Parts: sequence; structure tokens; C-alpha cells
Amino acid sequence: MSIFTLQSVKKDFGIKEILKDASFSLDDGDKVGLIGTNGSGKSTLLKMIAGLESIDSGQILVNSGARIIYLPQQPDLDENHTVLEQVFAGGEQLALVREYEELSDKLAHTPGDDSSQLMSRLSAVMQRMDATGAWELETNAKIILTKLGIEDFTARIGTLSGGYRKRIALAAALLSEPEVLLMDEPTNHLDALSVEWLQNYLNRYRGAILLITHDRYFLDRVTNRIIEIDRGDIYSYAGNYSYYLEKKPLLKNPPLVVSANIKVCCAVSWNG
Repeated sequence: MSIFTLQSVKKDFGIKEILKDASFSLDDGDKVGLIGTNGSGKSTLLKMIAGLESIDSGQILVNSGARIIYLPQQPDLDENHTVLEQVFAGGEQLALVREYEELSDKLAHTPGDDSSQLMSRLSAVMQRMDATGAWELETNAKIILTKLGIEDFTARIGTLSGGYRKRIALAAALLSEPEVLLMDEPTNHLDALSVEWLQNYLNRYRGAILLITHDRYFLDRVTNRIIEIDRGDIYSYAGNYSYYLEKKPLLKNPPLVVSANIKVCCAVSWNG
């Protein structure tokens, strides 16, 4: 079943036409690598799907209730948050964990005689966490952060480098478990062990993924479909990056045009 569909989407910045007449769908379980030359419009396409960039014409249809999380190359985080507060910034369960962490921190710095009200609030939050299964969420958050090289959960975002901020935003995106993850260069700033862990995590991920990365090995290991933006046209290949490299030369021959913007030849497939 399609989670979202682009129908005849056009985007033109005046000096450059990014998309001429783009149509494609992302289905349940799709793990798609979005490729193209620098400046071809890959990041712009992710932003349009996320609703952060307008389209000139056409439409983007999203299934009712489907959650789409967008991870940009340079995420905008709250510099006053701690690492855990940032990771738990959205969702009911995440809000409970954030409240639990905040109350626990206040209790640790409050004299015993003044802590009774905090204890009462903390007890109520813990009961709600029991009822919603939020305890497991907190454990998973700390595991994911650690696997991504973040070990100080109380550090303020404002004190951290851009690389660490990207890792924290990545952890928050993974923890939210949406129906669709839109990821722009998720392996940037990760060491080899973290990249390998992320690769294995995404292989087990039940939602759909549309990602941009220059890491060809990562594309090979994670994706089951490649979408290429080439001079405003979109081509889809039903396989990983190695399959794309094998089949791309076939496009040098005149393709069979099946619609205004979909060109297929041989084993190249189109879903949309």
C-alpha cells in the first residue's frame, strides 16, 4: 500500500528546473535511495515531501494518519535542552519520559523536606509510564544514543558540535518510529561502528525509508530500490545501488516512454 504519492509534481527555481513532471509512490516496507548529481534537487524533494518546501504544480498525497519524519543535514535543535530532553521532544510517550527525567533531576537537587510534592508528581508520571510502556522507550533511547556515540545524556545541546547534534537528531528520528523516515545524509559525522549499527538498524526497521547518502556501501546494504533525479526526470530501479550501476547503461539506448516522465527499459521498474 502506498504511504505517499507524488502526482505530476513540478518545481522550478527560475534558473533551474528541479522536477519536470515527477510521479512516484513510496510503499510500506520500501527502503529507497535517492541519488543524483550535486544540485539535482535531492534535498529539495525531501523537503517538499516533508511539507517544508512548496511545489509549483501537481500534488503530494499522504495517507491519513501516516507520520513522516524528516532528518535534514543540519537539524535545528533547542540549545537549552539536554540530550535526553531533545530526544524526547515529541509524542505522548516521549513527553512522559521527558517529564520523568526532569522531575528526577529536580528531586536530586531538592532538599528532602521540600521534595514531597515532586515525589507525588513523579509517582503519578511513573504510573502513566507503566500504563503506556514508556519505560522501554527510555531504555531504547539510551541504547540508540550510546550506539551513535552519545554517552552524556545530560549535556546541553548548545555545548555540542554540529556532528553530535546530527547524531542526536538521528536518534530522535529513529526513536519516533514513524511510517516514513526521510533522511538526508544520515551517515555524516558517524564513525565506522556507528554506520554499521545504523545499517543493521534500518535493515530491521519496519517503516519505509527514503534517504540521500554518498555512501555507496550503505546504499547497497540498506536499500531495495533506487530513485535517480536526472535533469528534472525521475528514474526508478527495483534493486540496490549495485543493481542501479548494472542497469543504468541500458538507458543509453532509446527508452520506452510509458508516461510523460517515466522511462523504463529492461529490468528497470516504476512504482507510482
